[in-house]
Amino acid sequence: MTADAEEFVSALQRRAKIFAPSATATFEANQELCSWLLDPLARWTEAAYGEQAFDEAALGYAKYCLGVAQAQQIYERTGKYTPEAMPEIVSGVYEDEGTMVPYMWAAILIYAFWPSMVEHLALFRDQFLRSLPHNATVLEMASGHGVLSLLAAQERPDVRVEGFDISPPAVAVSNRLLSVSGHAARVKFSVRDAIGGDAIRTSAKFDGIISAMLAEHLTTPLPLFAALARQVSDKGSIFFSTALESPQRDHVYEFHRESEPLQMAEEAGMRAIRMISGASTARTGARFLPRATAMILQPVRTA
Repeated sequence: MTADAEEFVSALQRRAKIFAPSATATFEANQELCSWLLDPLARWTEAAYGEQAFDEAALGYAKYCLGVAQAQQIYERTGKYTPEAMPEIVSGVYEDEGTMVPYMWAAILIYAFWPSMVEHLALFRDQFLRSLPHNATVLEMASGHGVLSLLAAQERPDVRVEGFDISPPAVAVSNRLLSVSGHAARVKFSVRDAIGGDAIRTSAKFDGIISAMLAEHLTTPLPLFAALARQVSDKGSIFFSTALESPQRDHVYEFHRESEPLQMAEEAGMRAIRMISGASTARTGARFLPRATAMILQPVRTA
């Protein structure tokens, strides 16, 4: 039988029982949208990794959620993010397969299992992917697991997608999923710094750019917004998202207000035509409210 979304839900109920009720409730309340993500992902996962991968994904999700809860407790106590130094993050997180592979599973499952992230799927699919021009070229910065790029190719058989990530283990995951997805002719993943020197020197323009949950991982997001403005075509659009007041081991830049990334985008020469922000459930007496914001950006067109 072909795997589907229920494989991930069942795995959570087996291997991540403490988190399964809330995840299942989110999935059931948004089943059509969540299945749009999880059904193809389940097929690719089973083909690339075998049935045991669903339990491994559930364990990765549980580990991720526990880490988020612990980081939030520290944040409430200290009043600020306490990230490691960037070189240690790169070597200890992004280059470590034992850390990155479970993290990659969790990083995609939160879209279907966290209420604050489900709305991002709707914005991504309905307002970004379906609005791209015919035969669009798409770039995903920090493509990670690659699933958003693969979903773009699944939803739009006419587009071509490139994904860049600095993490070799993440790119290995994305290429493994790509190999069984049926989209290898139109999607390419590679290890590369999407906003570093190579990106600065390139003159390539894209009709669509995906920058999902990247800005908070940078010491300063300003070069990211400059890269987005430089690489989007005059009539192109950008799906951008980031975390606010949401500490994690590799979250470095601390956004407090939705206006902060919006202002950075505007200063780089872009405007938001759609914007949403979703929050997690706040603890009683908490100072901070973890949430995630997403925008559709377009370049300001001059005469």
